Amino acid sequence: AKEFRLKLETLDLALLCEKTVAPFAERASSKHVRLTVKIPGDFAKASGDKSAFDRILTNLIDNALKYSPDGASVAISARETGPKLQVLVSDTGPGIDTKHLPRLFERFYRVDPGRSRDMGGTGLGLSIVKHLVEAMEGEVSVESTPGKGSTFAFTLPRAV
Repeated sequence: AKEFRLKLETLDLALLCEKTVAPFAERASSKHVRLTVKIPGDFAKASGDKSAFDRILTNLIDNALKYSPDGASVAISARETGPKLQVLVSDTGPGIDTKHLPRLFERFYRVDPGRSRDMGGTGLGLSIVKHLVEAMEGEVSVESTPGKGSTFAFTLPRAV
């Protein structure tokens, strides 16, 4: 971790999201999960590290697919929020009880430790997401309603 250095550059969020989603298409299809990217090609550009962005989005998509039941949907979208751009990963999965939300981004925290272990989780993914987003001067958040799904979001500075 001490060796990691960000290489900040201009990021085409629409293109990067499409590229990151592509390897998940077969997995989503096998679970009958509708996986979509809803970002227009002319969306504003962000400033960030391409590798870190890929790791963040990969983790969020992987979690959404892992915890969503057959027939669910996972959508990646983006919106402008003043000087920052926000990327959202929304799913129609089981949702997360509000008592867990404040701790989700802590290292090794798991909502359901037994199920996470069975599915190959380490409890580090969302902690890594948080640290990478913060290293790029962004913020991470989650909103969830049990029985309706979750939306994980992160911001990045707008490219100048």
